[in-house]
Amino acid sequence: MNDSSVSGRYARALFLLVEKQSAKAGVPILPVLEQTLEELKGLESITTPGTRAGNFFMDPQVSPADRRRVLDQALQGKVLPNVRVFADLLLRKKRLVLIAPIAREFQAIVERVKGLDRATVVSAVALGKDELDRLHRELEKVTGKKIVLETQVDPALIGGAFVRIGDRVIDRSVKSLLASLAHQLYEVSV
Repeated sequence: MNDSSVSGRYARALFLLVEKQSAKAGVPILPVLEQTLEELKGLESITTPGTRAGNFFMDPQVSPADRRRVLDQALQGKVLPNVRVFADLLLRKKRLVLIAPIAREFQAIVERVKGLDRATVVSAVALGKDELDRLHRELEKVTGKKIVLETQVDPALIGGAFVRIGDRVIDRSVKSLLASLAHQLYEVSV
């Protein structure tokens, strides 16, 4: 099983926990989701391998009980109870190393709750502000949703760009157009 699906399952489980607790307490879910996300990102920053805390939690010479005690003391009163329980679960299941992908998956869930879609545009060269603004407006117009736009540069595309929104891809890269043309020429010659 790949880390992405495991991370997604943990993120969805945390979302369901927050949703249930918010409903039970009669509080709006969005502020709690946003606070949970910020606290997950904070937990990610301190438990990253290579940091002092990250090395402590990954050290096989430290007993699991000591790790849990230190984590509980560090988070007690500083984060939401749900985040503290979730961090303890990740530590017990040896999944604390997945905190970064879990936080990304949880952020995507929070964005969906807010009615946002994330789009990634990959272009051969960096796009200018005007081009990005125009693309952003067009994507919002086409999807009918608010879009959070991320950019990446991939010189292998030769020219043009492609946009990924969820599982939908709009490909207008020169590399793809050339591959399509080559395929058509091959089909004609056979």
